[in-house]
Amino acid sequence: MSQLNASVRENALGRLQAGQSQSEVARALRVSQSTISRLWHRFQQTGSSAPAPRSGRPRVTTQAQDRYIRVTHLRHRFQSASVTARALPGGRRISVQTVRNRLHTTGLHAYRPLRGNVLTRRHCQARMQWANQHLQWTLPCQQLAPRCLQR
Repeated sequence: MSQLNASVRENALGRLQAGQSQSEVARALRVSQSTISRLWHRFQQTGSSAPAPRSGRPRVTTQAQDRYIRVTHLRHRFQSASVTARALPGGRRISVQTVRNRLHTTGLHAYRPLRGNVLTRRHCQARMQWANQHLQWTLPCQQLAPRCLQR
């Protein structure tokens, strides 16, 4: 069944108890009729509209740690996800990807520092010398077909 929040579930159950058909309720709430049917049957069997417990892997971080990750990145926008993963309180180590996932769910994105080639002074001088030597180079199109320039 699709996950309906508590207010929508209660609204659906109220409409059903008031005498509306499952199809009418489904159309009004823009969900499938089978979703309303399962909700009604579960309510009749258990007396509750709460969804059944689901299996799955438990979350690595708590909601408090998720808030900490979000607040930390709002305060330090250029802090990398790896630094946040190492500094997370609670004693449990989490992966960098977990930090990125938590930030992504809140609409933020982790900072990934660009690591380019490190150019020494000698590299810079060699590049400048090469560029100066080749200032007079022309495009092959200019040499082979002057009509390319006329377009």
